[in-house]
Amino acid sequence: MTDNTMPLISVQNLCMQFGEKKVLNNITVDIHKGDVVCVIGPSGSGKSTFLRCLNKLEEPTSGHIFFEGTDICDPKTDINIHRQKMGMVFQQFNLFPHMTIMKNLTVAPMKLQGVSQSDAENHAMELLNRVGLADRANDYPMQLSGGQQQRIAIVRALCMNPDVMLFDEPTSALDPEMVGEVLGVMKDLASDNMTMVVVTHEMGFAREVATRVMFLDGGDFIEENKPQEFFANPQNERLKSFLSKVL
Repeated sequence: MTDNTMPLISVQNLCMQFGEKKVLNNITVDIHKGDVVCVIGPSGSGKSTFLRCLNKLEEPTSGHIFFEGTDICDPKTDINIHRQKMGMVFQQFNLFPHMTIMKNLTVAPMKLQGVSQSDAENHAMELLNRVGLADRANDYPMQLSGGQQQRIAIVRALCMNPDVMLFDEPTSALDPEMVGEVLGVMKDLASDNMTMVVVTHEMGFAREVATRVMFLDGGDFIEENKPQEFFANPQNERLKSFLSKVL
């Protein structure tokens, strides 16, 4: 168990290298319960790699990541146990096309957590109601729009009752008119005090919802601040240049 003063996630001296290419350079950052951390930066800056290291979808070259007090970089740590408490939403929806929405939502809690079918389905329906898709429970993914599929992908992660949600540019594959419905669900999660780490290009979302915004460039966290200061009064010249192009 964690106490309120201990970070939910503590990243210490994290490095990631692909061959000769350094992708992450000695990253150290703490994320506390209830934080909504938005990570922004140019393409190729290491944002998605950083996020994927948090649940070891990428194996860091060196450094430590403590999740709820356990070093998940320790080879003796069973990462699959900890991944059950880390929901992840990708750019692509990754729903099982041959399963109904309900089956997509209940298979993991039943298989990995031993939840009964009735309990899993009741929980899934509660969450579907919350995102306005209860009437699609018996449909298949191909019958839904991209925005609806991404909302289902978020619900699928929530069905595991995670302690943190990781979002890897969750709106980048969507048509512009579908972006708002997904961001709306994420705003609701933030208002419910869900801990979130969000890699995003949606500056309006970062400004409105984040508790902290972090700028990653060339594998380094160059600047971080509360949203108002971050956007209104950037200190670093590279960040100023970036924001001048995206705002």
